[in-house]
Amino acid sequence: MISPSFHLLIKHCCHNQWRSLLFRTIIVINQRQLSTIENEKRDSQKQEKEIFVQSQNNLIQINTFTQKDLFITAQKIVKDTIYSLVIITGVVTLGGVCYLMLHELYSRETPHGIYKEASKICLENTDVQEALGIPIIVHTTPQISSMRVNNVRAKTFAEKGHRSMTVSFYLTGKERSGVAAVKVEKNISNKFVYDYILVQLDQPWHHQNIIQVYPNLNPSSSTTNISS
Repeated sequence: MISPSFHLLIKHCCHNQWRSLLFRTIIVINQRQLSTIENEKRDSQKQEKEIFVQSQNNLIQINTFTQKDLFITAQKIVKDTIYSLVIITGVVTLGGVCYLMLHELYSRETPHGIYKEASKICLENTDVQEALGIPIIVHTTPQISSMRVNNVRAKTFAEKGHRSMTVSFYLTGKERSGVAAVKVEKNISNKFVYDYILVQLDQPWHHQNIIQVYPNLNPSSSTTNISS
């Protein structure tokens, strides 16, 4: 029969073993929890670092893209500005050329304008009509059939403080031909007025080789008046 003291001893030993086992279990659990917390903490720090690094990389990429976009935009603006200036310059140049051409064709104060007016005066002069024989052809080159561009032969110069100009052209009629010489000068109104209009004949007519169209010494020989 087991004595009460032995039984108490056994009970006490079992209790101590149970307490020791429980203590070790608690320690192991605490160690695991601490390890898990540290791992989570390290993972959290690592994740934060990765997020920070990624944010920095994204910021660098954004800055790089922004600078690149600004550079491309600046290049486009410069190109558009250059193209616009080229187009504007071309339009202005074309407009200036068109203005000069129209002014040369339709303005009286040009060699072409004086040529048109003076040739009309010569054609309406009765002495010129009788001397050359109608019909009369007016041309700016010696040969009527010349393929050259009909440029008016003119010379401008200063005389006595006034701008003067001489114009010459050719007249060919049925009987004779001649060369018209015209001289004009600017008046105080900045308009050309005639100094003289002469026609030199290639063959004598009524014992004369030159017909003075203006100043007209014979009022009945012309139907056109020129005011100076």
